[in-house]
Amino acid sequence: MSAPVGPILAQLQMLPARSRQGLNNLRQRLFQQGEKPKKEGLPLRTSFSIHKPVWVTAGGGAYTSLAAVYLTMRYLKHVR
Repeated sequence: MSAPVGPILAQLQMLPARSRQGLNNLRQRLFQQGEKPKKEGLPLRTSFSIHKPVWVTAGGGAYTSLAAVYLTMRYLKHVR
């Protein structure tokens, strides 16, 4: 019922080499990011221009909510 120990030990011995390879890949990726040439000529996009649809939706929702509150208060005057 016991599993052969040979393949398990072989896999355990490969772990340090794999982790070293992974660390080397990560180190190369991190240091290569700083060396990439910067793209020039692209317009600077502000947060507002990027999130404009979100702001429009939020503004519309706020307007609708305030209008509903106003109409509710106005019609509640007539209810007694």
